[in-house]
Amino acid sequence: MTARDRRLWGWCIAALVANMSIIVTGAVVRLTGSGLGCDTWPHCTAGSFTPRAATGIHSYVEFGNRLLTFVLVAVAIGALARCYRVKARAQIMALAWINLVSIAMQAVIGGISVLVGLNPFMVALHLLLSVAIILVNVKMVWLAGPHSSEAVDGLTMGLVRATVAMMCVVMWLGTVVTGSGPNAGDAGSARTGFAIETVARLHGISVWITVALTIACLVIATTRHLAMMRRWSIFVLAVEMYQAVIGYSQYFAHLNPWLVIWHMVGVSLAAASVGALWCSVRPTPSPVVTRQS
Repeated sequence: MTARDRRLWGWCIAALVANMSIIVTGAVVRLTGSGLGCDTWPHCTAGSFTPRAATGIHSYVEFGNRLLTFVLVAVAIGALARCYRVKARAQIMALAWINLVSIAMQAVIGGISVLVGLNPFMVALHLLLSVAIILVNVKMVWLAGPHSSEAVDGLTMGLVRATVAMMCVVMWLGTVVTGSGPNAGDAGSARTGFAIETVARLHGISVWITVALTIACLVIATTRHLAMMRRWSIFVLAVEMYQAVIGYSQYFAHLNPWLVIWHMVGVSLAAASVGALWCSVRPTPSPVVTRQS
């Protein structure tokens, strides 16, 4: 890898870390009940972009999280500028643009979620877009760095894709659990109205389906000597086990906020690792059939 490529790779890694971090800081906002600390958008309070002392600590917590968006934008612009500087290939250039535009969309969705009083379904969309951005960032890191992928057959590729899709379902159901429980961002914010025990069980079932798919990926990677797929299957499985321990602990601890924060750390790791698993494989090219005259 040349020095110029290392810089682009560094920008892509910075984008990934920043977008993983904002999931955790967003959880801190929600779990401290600061989701409506800034009760409007784009202002923090009526007539002011910044919090006022009279609005209390919650406004500073929420405002601090909003400021991180500018960090994400700056890193995204840095990565995009580096792409143009080194004349990066079209795929990574497109992903860099998607990353920047998605962060802008994320800010708007976050603002709308405040304006609608932290509607749990809007908050869920806010998190899921962060997960999608992380998947984009992982692909950027993969393409910019010294990484390769292994050609696999249709069944194996389908299994990996199913694992990624199921992981997204797990995360979506996780947002439904949060929106049904006591840590939805503000004491007065709306809840889904679902019984938390029911949605927590559905979330747990989806987790174990994802674990089963990951184990299947590991078995196939091992039997077919796919070293990279095997490595990332093990990593994803380790993150899933971590998430299971934290998840069940917070269930029996009645959604203790500190355990939920560690669970959100796991969400970031799960999104990044399953993205790497996805990047580690590619479909085997179909053979070119030529006509004989």
